[in-house]
Amino acid sequence: MAETPRTIREALDIAAARAPNKPYLLFEDQSITFGELRSRVDRAANVFRGLGIRKGDRVSLMLPNAPAFLECWFGLNSIGASMVPVNVAYRAREAGYIVDHSESRMLVVDGRYLEVARDAATECAQLDLGLLVLGSAPASAGDELLRPSYEALMLEAPDTPVDVRLDAQDEASVLYTSGTTGNPKGCVEEHSYYLLAARVYTRVLGLGADDRVLTPLPLFHMNPQILSAMGTLLVGGSLVILDRFHPRSWWDSVRETRPTVFHYLGVMPAMLMGLPGSADDADQPARLGIGAGVPPDLHARFEKRFNCKLLEVFGMTEVGLNFCCPPDGDRRVGRRCFCRVFPEYEARVVGDDDRELAAGQIGELALRGSDAGRPRLGFMREYLKNPEATADAWRGGWFHTGDYVSADVDGWVSFIDRKKDIVRRSGENIASSEVEAVLRDHPSVLDAAVIGVPDPIREEEIKAYVIMQPGHSAETDGPEALLTWCEERLAYFKVPRYLEYRDSFPRTPTEKVQKQLLKRERDELTTECYDRLAELGSDSKARSRV
Repeated sequence: MAETPRTIREALDIAAARAPNKPYLLFEDQSITFGELRSRVDRAANVFRGLGIRKGDRVSLMLPNAPAFLECWFGLNSIGASMVPVNVAYRAREAGYIVDHSESRMLVVDGRYLEVARDAATECAQLDLGLLVLGSAPASAGDELLRPSYEALMLEAPDTPVDVRLDAQDEASVLYTSGTTGNPKGCVEEHSYYLLAARVYTRVLGLGADDRVLTPLPLFHMNPQILSAMGTLLVGGSLVILDRFHPRSWWDSVRETRPTVFHYLGVMPAMLMGLPGSADDADQPARLGIGAGVPPDLHARFEKRFNCKLLEVFGMTEVGLNFCCPPDGDRRVGRRCFCRVFPEYEARVVGDDDRELAAGQIGELALRGSDAGRPRLGFMREYLKNPEATADAWRGGWFHTGDYVSADVDGWVSFIDRKKDIVRRSGENIASSEVEAVLRDHPSVLDAAVIGVPDPIREEEIKAYVIMQPGHSAETDGPEALLTWCEERLAYFKVPRYLEYRDSFPRTPTEKVQKQLLKRERDELTTECYDRLAELGSDSKARSRV
C-alpha cells in the first residue's frame, strides 16, 4: 500500500499497520488504539452494509463528540458512502432540512436527540432506512422508523474489511454551512479535500507521531474533521476530544491529557483570560494553540500568562485550510494577520468588479489551487443542488470567500470583516435571514432585521429589530414572548440576545433593509433595548444557554 493515502480509508489502514497498538483516540476514560479503531470502523462498515447502505448513499449523523462519531464517519467512507453531520443543537425544522436536502437514507442519532430526530424525519421523503439510535431510546419512542440499536448491531457485526473500490474524488461528506439566503448550503467534500488539508496542517505545524492534539470543538464541524482528526491520523499522532469547552476545567483537562497542541475559537481565549489568575497558569504542556478570532488586545497577554503561542489560521468549509501564522518567526501578534497563502493555493484581493486590488487596499479574498491542471483541488466540489451559488462563488475561476481582507506588499493577509450577512457567535456562523424568517413567522410581527453586534466574549451577539403588526406592540407582545418563539424554533445559539422594537427600517430603493445604517445609528447598540442575558440575572444555568 502506498504511504501517501488517496482516501480516508487508506489513511486509517496505513496508520493501523504502522502502529496498531499505539493509542490514537482519547475520550473521557477511553483510550482506543489505531488497531482497535480500524476494527471498530470495520464493524460499523458492516453494520451499514447490512442495513442497506451502499456506495454513493448519504447518511446523516446527529452525534455528540464521542468515538462513535469517528466510527460511523470512517465506516461510511470505507464503503463509499457519505456522511452528513447535523448540529446536535438543531431543532426539528433545522435538522429536517439538512436530512431532506441531502437525501440521506438514514439518520444515526444519539438517544438524547431522538425526539428532535423523529420530528425531523417525518418530512424526509428519502429517509427510507429510518433512524439508527445510539445509547438508550425513550421507552415510548418505538415506531417503524427505529432500527435495532447501534450497539447491538456492532456486537454482532464482523470486523472484516468490506471490499469496495474507492477513489480520491469520491464524495466523503456533505458539510452544511450558513449562507445568506436563510437555509444552509451543503458543501460536497471529496476524500482529497480532507487529505490535502491534513497534509498542509501537519506540515506547517511540524506535527509528528509524538504529538497529541486536543480539540473541544464539535466533530460535526469541519475544523476537527479536516485538522485534528485527519492530521493526527496521517502522522500517527494521538487525538484527544472533549465533549465541549469547559472554561473552569480547561487547564485541568490540558494537564491531565498532556496535548502538545490544542484548538480554540476566539471565544475561548477570552473566557480563559477572564478566570482568576493562578501561580501555575504557565505550567501546562501545550506549546501551540490553533484557531481564529482571538481578541487582538488579549493575544500577547494570553501567550505570556499561559506560556503558549496562539497561531491564527484562515479556512472555510468550502476551501479547507489556506493560511496559518508560522510557529516560529514573525507572527504579528494581535493584528488578526495571517502569513502568505500556502503553496498549494493562490490568493488575491479583489474589488466588487473582481479586479485585483493594490497592496494595502481592502477587498474580498479570492482563492484557487496553485496546480494549474486542478485549480479546485482541496476545495469543495460544489454546493449541493445549487449550481447558481457554485458558479457565483467561482466567478472567473477564483473562489470568492465573502471575507474582506487586505494584503501588504509581502503578501501577508489581514482579516478586516465579513461580506456575508452572517453573525459570528462563539464560533457559529448564523444566517441573519434564517433568524429573521422565524421572527416574521410570529403572527404579531410584520418585519424583522437581524445584525451582529460586537461582544468581548462571543465575538458577536445577535440583535433583532422588529416591526409589529398594526394593533400589536411591545406592550401586547413583549420581548420574552418573541424570544420564546425563537427558542422553540431555533438552536439556542441562534436566538437573539438583544431585541429592539421599531416603527420602520431604513431601506434602499429596492426595499432592502440598510443594515449598515442600523449599525451606525448610535455608538452603543446594546443599550436602550431588551437584553435577554441581563434579564436572566444570576441564573447561571440559564445564562450558559444564551
